[in-house]
Amino acid sequence: MTFLPRAAYTSADWQRREREDLFADAWQFAGIVQDFETTGDFRTVQAGAFPLAIVKSKDGSLRAHHNVCRHRGATLLEEEAGNAGSSLVCPYHRWTYGLDGRLRGAPDLATCFPELDRDGLGLKRASVGFYKDLVFVNPNPVADFSEWIRPIERSAWPHDLSSKELREAAPLIYDMKCDWKVFVENAIDGYHLAYLHEHTLGGPVPGENVWEKLDDHMVWYATDEGAIRHRIPGLIRQQTKSLPRLKHTEGVEYGGVYLLFPSTLIVPTPFGFSVSSLVPTSPGRCRMTVRQWVGPWQSKDPRKSISGYDKSSGVISSDHWKKHPLETGDFQTEDVWICERVQKGLESPAYEAGPLAQGAGAEDPVAWFRRSVLDQMPD
Repeated sequence: MTFLPRAAYTSADWQRREREDLFADAWQFAGIVQDFETTGDFRTVQAGAFPLAIVKSKDGSLRAHHNVCRHRGATLLEEEAGNAGSSLVCPYHRWTYGLDGRLRGAPDLATCFPELDRDGLGLKRASVGFYKDLVFVNPNPVADFSEWIRPIERSAWPHDLSSKELREAAPLIYDMKCDWKVFVENAIDGYHLAYLHEHTLGGPVPGENVWEKLDDHMVWYATDEGAIRHRIPGLIRQQTKSLPRLKHTEGVEYGGVYLLFPSTLIVPTPFGFSVSSLVPTSPGRCRMTVRQWVGPWQSKDPRKSISGYDKSSGVISSDHWKKHPLETGDFQTEDVWICERVQKGLESPAYEAGPLAQGAGAEDPVAWFRRSVLDQMPD
């Protein structure tokens, strides 16, 4: 049985090593191909300790760079998404880079840098990869995306994000008082669904869950009759049973939850599609951004109905809950609540790791995930 030490969830030093080591060669969701329609379109991503940027270059390709000026280290692009025009300009001293990352020039070169080696001071490269319409980025400039994604490629995939049936809803941004691994472990825990979520999901019970392990990735299915028929988890079926099914998913079988290691959670259903990205922010705290695409009959801005949403900041947090999470009727709010309670318990010196429920549908995926984390950590 695999345990992570208490420090893995509470220690500033452990999180620093994760941010600098584990995420230094980890693929993270960055956006979709449709985000990059025009030359200069960009998206920024925080990959552990590494601020990254993906930009559409003049030749139509997507380039990934470390979003750090080679002069004094200022980040070049501040917004999460936008258009940079024809170049990337540092606001500090106006060092200017092409969309391909090459250093074009800097003010007063002859006076201040008479022997500047511009060829050696381009933006540091990162890697970009594509799966279906999804775009991923990795701080490692020579990372092998095909090797990372290969195990998941044989899994059925339901959605074409270019479909006119789908439209993007407002993203959900959660500020959570728990380590990012606590939330991932909860997402792949089939033991709690019938208990914590008794009045929202009501199951499935552990024996009706199946996780397919694909190297470090995993795909979740439920095995009750209805979920076998549609290859969707019971929880999605119960919450969306009155919605019409998207036409392009007819006859398509697929998993209900995909974990792309280490911190991307994908939930496709016959009614929509969401991608959640988790980023550690400080010891015992993380941020989760959920991008989602829905059918035309669903709300484009579901944030108003989510407990804890603060309109002024655009962030969902337990600091803004107006009622107890178990009274909201929202299983995601219940998950945030329990993850924050788990984090409080982990921070107690009295905490000792307990046994994990046996069986692939219970907590075996948690042990699998912990082993994968340990395998990626030096020493």
